[in-house]
Amino acid sequence: MYYLKPTFNLLFYSFVFGGSTFYSYVASPLAFKHLERESFSKLQHVVFPYFFQMHSISPLILGLTAPMPLQAGSLISLITASVSGCLNLFWLLPWTQRVKEDRKKLAKELSGEELEAKDAPLRKEFGKSHGMSLLFNLTHVVGLAAYGFYLARGLIRYVPK
Repeated sequence: MYYLKPTFNLLFYSFVFGGSTFYSYVASPLAFKHLERESFSKLQHVVFPYFFQMHSISPLILGLTAPMPLQAGSLISLITASVSGCLNLFWLLPWTQRVKEDRKKLAKELSGEELEAKDAPLRKEFGKSHGMSLLFNLTHVVGLAAYGFYLARGLIRYVPK
């Protein structure tokens, strides 16, 4: 029973860190490269709410199951990861989805130069929200990586020899 908590924490950390990193920096870029834009957009529309929910909640689970006492550094890294996920989930995801819907609506109503003129500010707004989302996603991954260092140090220190 003594090893249950550290084992769960380590396996869950591996899943969250590995899954976040793989989807963000391998799977998503490959999907963007190989899928048509509309198919890629539909995929991301389905995946991102779950992805950002995981980003928001998983650091809390890691903190509750930490096999060592959480010090300032490990707490800050988990809080950073969780806040980044929450910002993506509750602020940037709805914003980005709204802009995408506004662009689709414009494309149905207008064409040519008129569409280009009205769509240009929306493209800029989408780029801004998407860029901020990428930054918060990177912040989440860096926060989890930092927690990984504290976890490794804690496991070495607190696991009996």
